[in-house]
Amino acid sequence: MRDRREKADITAVLAWALMLGWISSAASAAEADNAPLRLPNGEPFVAVYFFPHWWQPWKGDDQAILTDMRRLRQMGVNTLLLDHEWSQAIDRNWHWLDRSHRLAKQTGMTIIPWLSLKSWSDVNWGRRLAAKQWYGEDIVYGLNQDGSRAGPLIWHPATIAFGAKYATAYIDRFLKNGAILRLRWGGKDRPVVCLGVEAAWAGSFDEQSNLMFCRWLAKRYKDVKALNEAWGTKYGGLLHVDPRDAKVFDYKAHPQGKAKHPQAVEDHVAFRSETISASLGRMAERVRQRHPDVLFMAEIPYQYGSLHPHAVGYRIGHAANPESCDYADVVLFRATGPLDRREIDTLRRHRARTGQRFVLAYRTYAHWANQPGTPSFEAFVNLRADQAASLFNGLGFYSWNEMVDVHVAYSPNMDNISLSPAANRSAFTKERSEQAIKTLSAITQRYRDRVGARTR
Repeated sequence: MRDRREKADITAVLAWALMLGWISSAASAAEADNAPLRLPNGEPFVAVYFFPHWWQPWKGDDQAILTDMRRLRQMGVNTLLLDHEWSQAIDRNWHWLDRSHRLAKQTGMTIIPWLSLKSWSDVNWGRRLAAKQWYGEDIVYGLNQDGSRAGPLIWHPATIAFGAKYATAYIDRFLKNGAILRLRWGGKDRPVVCLGVEAAWAGSFDEQSNLMFCRWLAKRYKDVKALNEAWGTKYGGLLHVDPRDAKVFDYKAHPQGKAKHPQAVEDHVAFRSETISASLGRMAERVRQRHPDVLFMAEIPYQYGSLHPHAVGYRIGHAANPESCDYADVVLFRATGPLDRREIDTLRRHRARTGQRFVLAYRTYAHWANQPGTPSFEAFVNLRADQAASLFNGLGFYSWNEMVDVHVAYSPNMDNISLSPAANRSAFTKERSEQAIKTLSAITQRYRDRVGARTR
């Protein structure tokens, strides 16, 4: 019985992957423009990544959270982007998640939860027994290219069922009595959740995943001759393709442009990207059986089309092509900065293809500690706010207090925090924090002025 169920779900996932074009012709012009997303009161959507239970003083002090949330609310921020993965829910049996919703409601904030990390990779091998206890699913894990154990098979029926059960339970718990964001959408107020922060599937090189890839290639190339011409290979048949062969699928060299068969790697990346969307699409369908009005957001760590070295490496390693987010109603970019012409063109192309809404969330780098009132400050603020208003449907920031990465908040315990080199926070004083916060506030106000901050 289980074998038949798995085959049926695998077939459905493959069908989803082949149907990703469903959104291209059906999307209306109204869904594809840059009209701002709005809350039920008419306020434009403005969000910030916030971490209530990871670092001090927020983890141990409700008042520290309330103070910061109230300050953000006064700035015009109305939505918190929170790590509410299952791996967080099992810590003290929903305690931290219940606390976040309680405090958000007290301050008039709403919440979009990240329900998994990198497409349910947080349901790792060490948590497999807990996963079974919570939702009765035996999670199946994949294989890395070298044969070592990988994360959960994103396409597997058990992963899809597990994710749908957790997402449904989360919505059940917080829809009426929590602070889940609702957006005015098509004349209705609809709740919003995110099935996974950081669009990703590192992939698997197990037998079934490899066979799925071969079937994907057959749809794409029809015959092995066309594939060999595209790849520069000499395969005798499509079923001879083996992604475990690192000489052809050279994932180490490809980010530097040095792979001998780059199209082979790109095709495998494309297959994994479409599998992400197909699998999360199936998961979303199951959630909507109970909550038909729910909207789904996808979050991707870099803007589409970015050639930033980190973005290129992430896209290839984690299969974060734009198609990985096709299942979602709204896509949030965690951008490196204002988009360049190439990135804008890529955004427009995919918006025309899918009809999705897009949110631009800026990383809050150290140079955000600008001096208000100077010409450089005004130019800095206007560029970021105006691009979000003219090209996107919403504005966000990463982050308020992700204290080992980019943030604007100051903690008196910063000396005890291991700061990442990229953050460059060794001299991040309370004064510099206040300047960075003023920058965030100024961008928010400029954006709200541009799109209209009407409320009712």
